[in-house]
This record gives sequence, structure tokens and C-alpha cells, in this order.
Amino acid sequence: MEPDFDVIVAGGGVCGLIAAREIASSNLRVYVLEEDFEIGIPEKCAGLISVKALSYLGLFPSRKIVNNEIKRALIHSPLGSKVEVEATNQRVIVLNRREFDRELAKIAERNGALIDLGQKVLSVENEDGLVKVKTAKYERSARILVDARGLSSLKPEHGILQAAQYDIQGSWFEKDRIEVYLNNEISPGFFKWLIPLGHDTARLGVAGYSINPFEQLDKFVKDHKAKVMKKVASPIFIGGASKKFVHNSILYVGDAAGQTKPTTGGGIFTGGTGAVLAGRAVSESLINNDLSALRNYEVNWKRIFGKEFTIMSQARKIYERMDNGRIDKMVKVLSSSKILDKLSNKADFDYHSIGISQILSIIKEHPSLALDLIKSGFCAMFNMFKS
Repeated sequence: MEPDFDVIVAGGGVCGLIAAREIASSNLRVYVLEEDFEIGIPEKCAGLISVKALSYLGLFPSRKIVNNEIKRALIHSPLGSKVEVEATNQRVIVLNRREFDRELAKIAERNGALIDLGQKVLSVENEDGLVKVKTAKYERSARILVDARGLSSLKPEHGILQAAQYDIQGSWFEKDRIEVYLNNEISPGFFKWLIPLGHDTARLGVAGYSINPFEQLDKFVKDHKAKVMKKVASPIFIGGASKKFVHNSILYVGDAAGQTKPTTGGGIFTGGTGAVLAGRAVSESLINNDLSALRNYEVNWKRIFGKEFTIMSQARKIYERMDNGRIDKMVKVLSSSKILDKLSNKADFDYHSIGISQILSIIKEHPSLALDLIKSGFCAMFNMFKS
């Protein structure tokens, strides 16, 4: 049976559109199904990415897709201690996700992909050697499906954090500095974040296990006399990558494959890289009529990020076991050490293991703090960097 398309991509977010771009560039017939009626809406992502990562994904910063550039990060401990990290060398930018996604859609369409909006995928079946996808309006078939629908496809049993994000107006923050508020009592397992979009606008968000994010953000906004312009709720996944990304003729990318960082839940770079690799594997497979080539996607992604995700997951376990007193002690140690210079010069926004190794090395030099963390897995974590 001849399929309607070579490839159907379910999901028109960053990962789906990057995969569609890659596959369509090989002159294959690509059909993108997006359940929302507008690309880039709603903006659920904080939008932080480095210029280096953006370039790797085949895009370059422009005034249209970039809201702001970040040069510093201020970390607040639960008990009032603070430490500021210089981040100029890392060239971190804040994306306008609406325009960013639309730019990706235009590129995918220029390469030949068809994008159909307002089409939610209701079911997926493998039948007669094809993948059949049903929406409320019709059924379409393809040789391969790329599933980029997010957590609805992943269906994780753990690792989900309740989260919300506001766009706000305020006057207390600085344009080039993000702020992170650590507190394992009110936002267990995560933190509150503030990402400036300009001189007086910012994205304010919070995530944590079993919390009411709107209640926390409303209180923060009231305390800081800020004005709320938009509210968005979206869970964050920090449970690590799926064991398998490929099932027969279906490939999972981005959140659907658990490709969000276990430390921060960010996934533009890690998921976008997955989409690039998946797109190339699909093209190779169809051009050479060899479905076994689809496995190259999973192998190559795990070669790049496998150990990175293991280290980030271990760091997360340590953080989740720390009480507010230990978090405060750690922030004080970092603020009084020379580690900040090392972090500024050597840390990599895209690969958190580099910064984690620097932090662990300074903790090891402070016996009292190291002893506090041993039961949380500190020793096992440090040994990972020696192997």
C-alpha cells in the first residue's frame, strides 16, 4: 500500500519542526500535525539557550527571535545568602519562543514540509507496514512517524514537577541578570526563577513536587508589587531520558523521549539535537530503504548526552535530599571561594556536568559541608568524574 506521506511528524513545537526541516531537506514528503491553531502559542518554555547551541541547531540569533542577552546569574539561598555568577563568556540569550517557533516553521515549509494546524493526533497504529495516524477529521498514513507531542506521549510515572510561569512587569531586577531562588521547603526539588526580557519585563516561574505554583507566584508578585501580563501552566519533566527512542517505525524526540535536562528541565538544545539526529536517521533510512538505520538516532544521542544526563540526574538526587540549612551553607561556600572564577571561565550552559564538577571540587575542600552531603550521594557523584 502506498502511504500518503513518507513521514508524519506529530507535534509542531521546536523538536517537531526541526525534525521536519531535516527530513524535508532530503526531498521526502513530510506532514506536520499540530494540535494548536497557531505555531508558538502558548509560550510554555523559559526560552534560555546559548548562541553556540542555537548555531548547532542551524539557526542564528536575530532581533526577531531574541528578547534579551544574559550576562549574570544571582542565586538566592533559602536563608538569605546570595552568590552571583558571571556568565558573559557563555553567551546566553532569551528567545522569543513565538517568533523562534514560527521561524522554524517557515524553514520547514521552505524545505517542502506541509504543516496542518488544529489537528490533534487521537491514535497511532502500525498496520500493513505503515504508521496510520488518526485525527478528528481524517486518517493519514506514512512509512515513519516522528512523535514530538511532549509529555503526553512519554506518560512518565515519576519525574513530573508542577510548574507555572508568568510574564510580569517590575522594577527590582536587572536586565542582564537572571535570578534563581532555592528553597526545598516551598518548592521541593526545584526552584523559582526570574528571567528578564527587558528593562522592566521578565518571565517569573516556579516548579516543585506537589506544589500549587500559581499560589506561590501570586504571593511573589504581590510582595514585589509586580504586574502580571500573562499566566501559563506547564509541567516540567526531570526524570531522565527514555531507555528507547525508537519503536518499530516510530521515533520519539524532545520531551516525548525524556530529553529534557534533569537539572533544570530545559530541553531546547538537548531535544533539538535529538530532532536533528532523528531527522537525519529517518532520511538515511528511507533513502536507503533500511529501517535499521533508525537506531543510529538513539545511539548518537546517547553518545553525546548519555553520561551528561547520568551526572545531572545524580546531582538532582543530591539536591533533593538537601534541607534549607545545607543549601544555605553551600551557597555561602561558593560565594567565599575562588570557584566563581572557574565557573565563569569553564562552565558550559549546555553541558551542566562541567559546572557540577567545579562545584564538587570546591565542596570536597570543605569537610563540614562534604560530610553533610555524603549521605546524599556526594561520594558516588565525585567518583563519577574520576572514572
